[in-house]
Amino acid sequence: MKLKRKLNQQDDNVHRWLISYSDFLTLLFTFFVALFSLSTIDLWKAEKFTGSLRKAFKVIDEPIPFEEDRNRAVIEDLKKLLNDISGVEIKSDLKGVIIRLPNSLLFDSGSAFLKRESIEGLRRISDYLRNIPNKILIEGHTDNIPLSSESIYKSNWELSAARAASVLHFLIQEGLSPDRFTIAGYGEYKPIESNETQEGRAKNRRVELIILK
Repeated sequence: MKLKRKLNQQDDNVHRWLISYSDFLTLLFTFFVALFSLSTIDLWKAEKFTGSLRKAFKVIDEPIPFEEDRNRAVIEDLKKLLNDISGVEIKSDLKGVIIRLPNSLLFDSGSAFLKRESIEGLRRISDYLRNIPNKILIEGHTDNIPLSSESIYKSNWELSAARAASVLHFLIQEGLSPDRFTIAGYGEYKPIESNETQEGRAKNRRVELIILK
């Protein structure tokens, strides 16, 4: 009786590897089906799917480089869209793709009310943002010249925040969802050029829309 029980246990142990092997084949099949499906979806969905795949199966150690291709495509699209608007810059950094709009396009000096000539460019941007899912950060920036005593704003900080809010309100009025946006006002504290020259100060007076990764 003991011998029979021992033989049964040995038989179970011999075939136990088949269970693990079957699990492995199932996982491998799922992985290759997933890779095949990537050829039929766009870059946005593919990047999101890759992240889910990494978490679920822990198979891919490094992300498939969709992000660089996506950013490059977004930059090219925006450059074509806004190439006839003077002073607009499109670039990318660690946060995402940046649409840099000069204050000379958007506002009069010391004001946070959008100029009429800014509407066309902002409308093009809103139409483009409507077709992508990303969150958007809107940053307002100024130079270091103090505001006049007659200004309704206490400092450049308040002015920069008000300008970012004006752009936000326009985009929301165009139908974009408010929960996609964050705004920030940095005043003169994040210059991109020296404030010692007129040209540098003009560069620093800007609003940036950052399409976040």
